Amino acid sequence: MASTTAILLIFLLSVSSTTFVFLCQGKQLVVEVKDAPKLPKLKQTQLQFYIKENFTGPDPTGVPIAQAASTNSSATQFGLTYVFDHPLTLDPETTVDVVGRAQGIFSLTSKEIVSTTVLITFIFNEERFNGSTLVVSGRVESGDGRKELPVIGGSGAFRFATGYCDIKPYDIGGGLELPFYNIYVRHYY
Repeated sequence: MASTTAILLIFLLSVSSTTFVFLCQGKQLVVEVKDAPKLPKLKQTQLQFYIKENFTGPDPTGVPIAQAASTNSSATQFGLTYVFDHPLTLDPETTVDVVGRAQGIFSLTSKEIVSTTVLITFIFNEERFNGSTLVVSGRVESGDGRKELPVIGGSGAFRFATGYCDIKPYDIGGGLELPFYNIYVRHYY
């Protein structure tokens, strides 16, 4: 009985000293739980812009960074991955009215059809939203017509953002198209 009590006492001392050391080091999952602050009024904002994509020439805004060994033999270019830093403009014809940047990554992710999985951060420099961001992520199939991507977050004026992007092609001639983004976003501002 005495040896069982001694073992139990040693065990409790080692557990409590380990817990004390752990708490003293500040390593804990939950630091604090409290009532959330009151959020500003919920707003809905509609944004429209063109993305000026450029994958060729001496100063491209999108470049390939990786591909699988089998990418070149794939009908869908499965595994090809790009990073990009494209300007956002209000006018499809010029780059004078840049209101932000689209920075991110996309990969061709289907072996059956041409489709991309994208992660885009829109960084705005327009007065009202200067420095604010929206983050969009999802899957887009190639082909004609409209596409849709979810807004999954944001920062600055777009904190707690949710919504969606309606993307349609804008024909600039010569068989070339620019993506026109129409974004509907709900956020607290």
